[in-house]
Amino acid sequence: MNFELKNKIPINKFIEETSAETFSPIKLNYFIKKVITDTRTYKGRGGIFFAIKGKNFDGHNFINQIIDKIDFVVISDKNFVIEDKKHKFIIVKDTTLALDTLAALYKKTFPELQTIAVVGSNGKTTTKELISFVLSKKYNIVSTYQNQNNLIGTAYTLFSLSRKTKFCVLELGISLPGEMDILGKTVQPNCVVMTNIGKEHLEFFKNLENVFQEEKKILNYLHQNGILVLNKDDIYLKTIQWIGYKKCYGIHNIANNLDVYTEEIKFYPSHTEISVILRDNFGLKFKLPIIKTKLTGIYNVYNILACITCVYFFCTEDINFICEAINQFEPVIMRGTRIELNGNIIIDESYNANPDSMQITISEFLKIFKDEKKVLVLGDMLELGEHSIEEHLKLKNYIDFDRIYLLYLIGNNMKFLYESLPPMYKKITKYYNEKTSLLEDLKNLVLTNKGLYILFKSSHAVGLSEVVKDLQKVVQQI
Repeated sequence: MNFELKNKIPINKFIEETSAETFSPIKLNYFIKKVITDTRTYKGRGGIFFAIKGKNFDGHNFINQIIDKIDFVVISDKNFVIEDKKHKFIIVKDTTLALDTLAALYKKTFPELQTIAVVGSNGKTTTKELISFVLSKKYNIVSTYQNQNNLIGTAYTLFSLSRKTKFCVLELGISLPGEMDILGKTVQPNCVVMTNIGKEHLEFFKNLENVFQEEKKILNYLHQNGILVLNKDDIYLKTIQWIGYKKCYGIHNIANNLDVYTEEIKFYPSHTEISVILRDNFGLKFKLPIIKTKLTGIYNVYNILACITCVYFFCTEDINFICEAINQFEPVIMRGTRIELNGNIIIDESYNANPDSMQITISEFLKIFKDEKKVLVLGDMLELGEHSIEEHLKLKNYIDFDRIYLLYLIGNNMKFLYESLPPMYKKITKYYNEKTSLLEDLKNLVLTNKGLYILFKSSHAVGLSEVVKDLQKVVQQI
């Protein structure tokens, strides 16, 4: 993406912060006004190009396409320096880290900006979207686009800031040890919302304790006068001792010491009704207007409580406004989206999956739609490393085969689950190693049945989201 910055950044400050190397003295009066990472869409002149390296691309390979249009190019590989234009090259250790450094410098040019960081293993995107949706009704905000929550996506979000921005709501996602330190240093939040600790990216973190320790690093960068919003029901998060301003939410209010909690939850096939109690800064408790939301599942109740706690204690105490906005919120695409197809209802949870989110999503689906005819379409949970086979085999403990109509499985790891099933369960289970035949069977299913509730859940790379889209197209054309 490419950005025109609203506030200019002195290039000497950027070079100093990144410990960059240059081939000739840089003009000290030069200011960074444009940031370019995509040569394909850049049509202007001037600015700085960052040669970002990704899993499937390397910006260094596109330097020749843009070098004559720009003022400088930031690279990490000296082999790409063009000799007769080397005065334009700035050498850094890592171009992504350099991009984050510039984003942090840019953020500092907005001293009045209030930044909210949402972290945790599950529920980050929905919680971030809830907070953003509510605040956008009253304030000028900038928030992480969809789930672009990594080092690059966070920088892109910060480059979108303007003088009008009151709140910046950032979802911070980690996949490797050390990334939270980079994100925290870049963001320097005024408010941190911690959703939960679960089995995410175990391929790299190995165990839950390591996940917790990495997520917890964000507190090292939380402003000393900031606020920490904490899920007190989480066995890891409830151990956090924060010396600053802390507000806790949860559902299991056994100790009667939460700031926001539920009094009653009612799940219906079409919506959820939540009665919420809030204890204000004076210790006084009061009941909020009943929340009627299109979000389903206990996990989304936690997301709503996180939103209420954050917005009320950090942004505005207009509780009627907060509840009304939550009632208007639509589920995030691929995170509980409801789709009607030929009299059947698809629940699309195909964006992400780890053992915790898979377990609770299946359990909630079976409970909420207990009287309906139910179908499960489950794909692999990825990045589990040595835990992969074990965690996929565990899923049969959460699937009540007596309460489902059909089970469809897809992916290399789901094959282990399928092969472990007894013959009586295999009668209602089908396994696929590719999407084409799965799509064909699902098409026949929704065209020959009505009243089915079909849950799609997997890691995004499995491609179940594409199956959902293709299924919609095929059915709508008939």
